[in-house]
Amino acid sequence: MRLLLIRDRFGRMTLPKGRQEPGETLEQTALREIEEETGISGRIAGFLETVRYGYVRADGMPVDKEAHYFLVEAVAGSLRAREGEIAGAAWHPPDEAWRLQREQGYPNNDAVLRKALEVLGADSAAGDCAPDARRLASMIDHTLLRPEATADDIRRLCDEAKEYGFCAVCVQPRWVALCRELLEGSGVKVATVCGFPHGASLSEVKVFEASCAADDGADEIDMVISLGSLRQGRDDEVEADIRRVVEATAGRAIVKAILETALLTDEEKRRACRAAEQAGAAFVKTSTGFGPGGATARDVRLLRASVSPHVGVKASGGIRTAEAALAMIEAGATRIGTSSGVAIVRQLLERSG
Repeated sequence: MRLLLIRDRFGRMTLPKGRQEPGETLEQTALREIEEETGISGRIAGFLETVRYGYVRADGMPVDKEAHYFLVEAVAGSLRAREGEIAGAAWHPPDEAWRLQREQGYPNNDAVLRKALEVLGADSAAGDCAPDARRLASMIDHTLLRPEATADDIRRLCDEAKEYGFCAVCVQPRWVALCRELLEGSGVKVATVCGFPHGASLSEVKVFEASCAADDGADEIDMVISLGSLRQGRDDEVEADIRRVVEATAGRAIVKAILETALLTDEEKRRACRAAEQAGAAFVKTSTGFGPGGATARDVRLLRASVSPHVGVKASGGIRTAEAALAMIEAGATRIGTSSGVAIVRQLLERSG
């Protein structure tokens, strides 16, 4: 038994879906979209799940979506990815499909795939619905941004990242080159900060800082947005500031826009998300960890609802326990920034015996 997953144009694993045409039943839409996207003809085996979510379009218009998923048996066709719509399509054994969904998929598809595995009698492949220690580690940016950190501290950070399988280390810019050297070939990414921690630097300074970091081998740039511009209603300045960093590092590093949510109203958070997405940021991030407050599940939910599904949400600031990390993931976080990654993973390992 194998399950079909596609990779969308944003590089995420997902399931075939599309818009219902006039006169179609939901079942007809499902079969047509699968065949158009993958070349596979099928028959409906049963209904699985309805998923509802929202996001904000590039023009600022909020959108509420409802997707109905069906279990479909393949009956004919040759697998191929439709050019211009999806980046790839492949069949996977149940355990591999579940792993790819949890590591590279959209969180709102977890319930769909889990239901499919249950119906097919392969639910053991999914295990516990909560992230296990390995998956949680793969979502953590192992962070050390203290100004007094030494080279020995950075070496220890990188050793821990390799040992526990963290997604990335997040360090001050001066340590990027050392981390790149220490982590070469490990699969652990190097993230750094820009305009940190206040976001009040000139755009030219942020561009220079981000470009130097990318030259040194940074994979990800966590930049603080122009908070003063946002609070004055100058959203075009906020967007332009982010866009300049995105363009300066294009093809070398992705950009995460830090909002410092504890300083903002809900409306300002939504506007900041809109500006970040329009500027091309890959993530929106709650906090620097140096502000008046850190991540909250409420803010993560708000950010998740304010950006499109392909934009990640990083929860950062004050996350020190497994319970806190899991609460952020449940709220919609796709990345966790914390200096307590080792303790968090150990807590989950102890629970599992």
